[in-house]
Amino acid sequence: MLDRRTLLGTGVFAFPSMVPVVSFALQPGGSKEDDEKWYWYPGHLLTIKAVGDDTGHTCTWMLNENSPREGVPFHKHLNEDESFYVIDGLYEITVGDKTITGGPGTYFYGPRDVPHRWTNMGTSRGRILNVFAPSGIERYFLSVAIPLKTREEKPRVDLAAFQSRTAALREKFGIIRTGPLKFPAQ
Repeated sequence: MLDRRTLLGTGVFAFPSMVPVVSFALQPGGSKEDDEKWYWYPGHLLTIKAVGDDTGHTCTWMLNENSPREGVPFHKHLNEDESFYVIDGLYEITVGDKTITGGPGTYFYGPRDVPHRWTNMGTSRGRILNVFAPSGIERYFLSVAIPLKTREEKPRVDLAAFQSRTAALREKFGIIRTGPLKFPAQ
């Protein structure tokens, strides 16, 4: 068995410094629009902050923005754990049978295979950061979400047709709907 000095001398701990480092800033009130590509997806706008290629395929970082009473329906991921971190606004986050409501700085963890949903419960637009581990789910969102020219753009979408068109891809990526939205779609 190697003692600590011998182990440290082998350079085993040098490996992490070889992993590329990616950084970004979540600026109060939003990032510069020309620095990000925003997409529409039912219940929210999103921008991908980091993909698997940026993180050694360990995780995907996605920033979501939505209006009051908007969010996602109950669903589960077969392939990823998901963390939730509130940036702006007031969100209700349910994972399994536990629900929390909180503002900026609120964190909640959702393991894979456990139904969850999040909803903006505030009176103004909010932002929530989702981190998925491992990465890969960004391929789903980038293939089905609708690119926007500006964050203010509101695409006209037949929601039933969109859900029908994306059902097979949700299944392929292990995203399983398990229940309703908090509030019916408007």
